Amino acid sequence: WGRSGVCVLLRLDQDHSQPGAHPSSTEKPMESPSRLSVSSHSKLRHIIDEMVTTEREYVRSLCYIIDSYFPEMERLDLPQDLRGKRSVIFGNLEKLYDFHSQYFLRELESCCNHPLRVSHCFLRHVRALHFPAEQREHPSEESCISACLGTWGFKQVQLGDKMDLASYLLKPIQRMSKYALLLKDLIKECSEAQEQELGYLRAAEEMVKFQLRHGNDLLAMDAIRDFVAPEVCHTSAQGDREGSSVN
Repeated sequence: WGRSGVCVLLRLDQDHSQPGAHPSSTEKPMESPSRLSVSSHSKLRHIIDEMVTTEREYVRSLCYIIDSYFPEMERLDLPQDLRGKRSVIFGNLEKLYDFHSQYFLRELESCCNHPLRVSHCFLRHVRALHFPAEQREHPSEESCISACLGTWGFKQVQLGDKMDLASYLLKPIQRMSKYALLLKDLIKECSEAQEQELGYLRAAEEMVKFQLRHGNDLLAMDAIRDFVAPEVCHTSAQGDREGSSVN
């Protein structure tokens, strides 16, 4: 699936790797039948299959947003407040689509027969997997943009979709949460004797959890800003009036 990204908010290396940061997933088999019971291997395979299946669904969702809503930004009757605001609304979503469809999904698929190797997919792409919530350059515009998104309600009806755009824009953070859960499941099925594999899996889980906490912090800051800003403006205006009356 090739698409050319236009946003530059997510920096991706040419080879999407950091040489020397960790061993390659092709160096040697990380697990063997002698070290994994049939039952354990079956559970690991089930977990990695779920990771791949849900990754495909995630990629389809990103593509759906791009194909269904990006053209709306080019409409001649687009409200003035939304003009030129694609990066404010969608952030680096197109870059995320390019990375997950062209690189990450394929790497996950290559781990289906060797589930424990999946940790390297995460550790190799630390920068590309940073939480995709965009830090707006102009936070004061967020409330206005959120209100304007209501003008696209017709698009949801036209598409016959049960989910609105706001729900789709939460997909990236939901995906990070799913990664964390699946990595945790893999760790549970890995025995203490598999020290090296456990170490890589735990490092991958911690990286994902860190990015998730960072993303949640950004969302919390946005929520606080949206809640406090009107009150601050009201208090400031009242103070200005009082100051004027004193003068």
